[in-house]
Amino acid sequence: MATVRCPKCGTINPNGRRRLARCRRCHEALGKCRYCEHYDFQMQDCTHPAREPGVRVLDADEVLNCAEFSSTLTTTGAALRRVVLVPWAGRPARRLGFLAMVVALAGALAVVHTYWAGSRAVPPALLRVAVSAPPVSFQDEGFDVNVLVLNEADYPAREVKVFISGRSLRHLTCQSVEPPEAFLEASPQVVCALVGNLGPGEIGSAVFHFLSAKSGELDLSAHVTAANVEGPQTLPMEGEVIP
Repeated sequence: MATVRCPKCGTINPNGRRRLARCRRCHEALGKCRYCEHYDFQMQDCTHPAREPGVRVLDADEVLNCAEFSSTLTTTGAALRRVVLVPWAGRPARRLGFLAMVVALAGALAVVHTYWAGSRAVPPALLRVAVSAPPVSFQDEGFDVNVLVLNEADYPAREVKVFISGRSLRHLTCQSVEPPEAFLEASPQVVCALVGNLGPGEIGSAVFHFLSAKSGELDLSAHVTAANVEGPQTLPMEGEVIP
């Protein structure tokens, strides 16, 4: 059976690679995007070539019941023991030589792992997010969405980005972003701006100016991500566009 170890409580779960599997002890969802080999935390998105164009997966904790889900969760030990036990049936000299080779290989792997972890480790940042948008705006004037991001950690926040999404976005046009160099992309599904790196206690912002093709209620969300923050922070926005 495809058993996996729960990343939350360490429980071994049979059939844990199913897309909708849950841990039998703590009930952690084992089919989250964060546990799929196709999810890239740096990009904050799914990288599978068959994913729907223009649709981003901003929340790594989503359980999408995706047909392309491929779990990265594993159990340890069983396969390794089957490989290591076979050579011990030989002569004493061969056994000693094999043991020396295993010890040397383990030492080399430990050195590589230590170097890799040290070079890739990034201290986590802590972001506080505020969103300002008018509750009512006129269709011919448009409206601004101002997103403020404060880094409350003692470490820099790397590559801070702001995403605006929601079902109302297909009726909106992002006319400008301030500062202009922060603009990254705009589509009917998402508008994105790069705030950049924020030092400890530093505040960054992005202002989006939208025009609406129709009047009515607005349903939008602001998502803020960083390279060293696990998962986006999401704030909903509600308002109304009047003729």
